Amino acid sequence: MGEIKVKLIFILPFVLLVLAGCLNNNLDLSEEVTSIEVYEWDSEELVAIIDDKEFIDQLLKELDNARTSSTENMDIPMPDYNLMLKNNEKVLYEIGYYKEVMNFGIEGQYWEFDRLFGVKLELPID
Repeated sequence: MGEIKVKLIFILPFVLLVLAGCLNNNLDLSEEVTSIEVYEWDSEELVAIIDDKEFIDQLLKELDNARTSSTENMDIPMPDYNLMLKNNEKVLYEIGYYKEVMNFGIEGQYWEFDRLFGVKLELPID
């Protein structure tokens, strides 16, 4: 019985490290996102402000847990929109958004300068 406990003591931390490594944590947000400002990529014109908490929570969860694909050495088109994730007036994070699903090694609509997130979630804007 003692031998089993000793094996568990050595195996359990290893298993926990492996499991922790499987969890994605793409966004490192220290504050709550209260709104998303949507700007045209080229003109920087404000298109919409999203403050739907359910949508914001769903998007953040999907982005945080998404698989990503590097676009570092690719010549890709710029996104349609620039999204500013904000806590009140403070910008916490910026990410690009394509209206159409793109395939740059993975299918998705959200792009962050050197990687595409495998998230297909349409923005609730016209």
